[in-house]
Amino acid sequence: MAEKFEYSDLIDHRYECFTGNYEKDFSFGLHWHYFMEILIMNKGEIELQIGNSMVQAKPGDVIVLLPSVMHSIRILSDNAEYYGIKFKPGNQSDPAASGSMNWNEMSLFKMAVSDKNVRAHFPRKLVAKTDIRYMMDLAIKEMEASQPGYLGNISSAVRIILTDIIRIWQAEGLSPENLAGQMEETLSIEAIPAYIDENMAEDLRVEKLAAICNLSYSGFAKKFRKMFGRSCKQYIEYMRIRKVAQLLKDTSKDLNTITQETGFADASHMIRCFRKEYGMTPKKFRYRKG
Repeated sequence: MAEKFEYSDLIDHRYECFTGNYEKDFSFGLHWHYFMEILIMNKGEIELQIGNSMVQAKPGDVIVLLPSVMHSIRILSDNAEYYGIKFKPGNQSDPAASGSMNWNEMSLFKMAVSDKNVRAHFPRKLVAKTDIRYMMDLAIKEMEASQPGYLGNISSAVRIILTDIIRIWQAEGLSPENLAGQMEETLSIEAIPAYIDENMAEDLRVEKLAAICNLSYSGFAKKFRKMFGRSCKQYIEYMRIRKVAQLLKDTSKDLNTITQETGFADASHMIRCFRKEYGMTPKKFRYRKG
């Protein structure tokens, strides 16, 4: 059975900002990805399946596709166009503060993915007074020009977009006061990738993750593979290797420190796994050109 997993290289490119132009009846089948994707419709209409819900997006509407959520897209009209941003939650360097509200980004996303009622479709009227449209335009232009400092500007734009989205979620009942209690409470299996990302340095045993989901080991393993196209153990290793690559590219930390921060038992094991994934040693990856 083919994996329903969309790969995107957000290691070399921390953000992907793009314009999608498609003709009627073009479609993207059901899939999921470890990154977050935000879309805003410019022209035409599209139909999306997000989890078990069906929505239609029209010009001005915003769609938020959280990490690990299964979704599909079908184009309903000719010359449909939307802007999009892909990024891995956590690319923004510091937790944000907005007024008296302090929120931890990864915990909030974990909560949002767990909440079956959290909004993914934001109609035009709902976002009309936000800065989402302007910030999306800015991010697209910055990516196209790629002038010095463009990643910082895109990061700032994404943070403003996220703040606007979070304010709407909060107004509809998503409460940041409960974040601390969410850490070890029962989670839906859809939230496990965010939990893994947040707790990567820990000893992530499949038995523990199954217990967090209130499932038996076999039930969790079967459901995880069906949902994400690979075993939970394979997924954990995959995400740890991606994190290693990110740290090699963005920091000067030594291999032992990176090994500890990504949860590998020792540096030798990490190097073997890294070479299998990238076809080169971590040292060669760090100092490669381009």
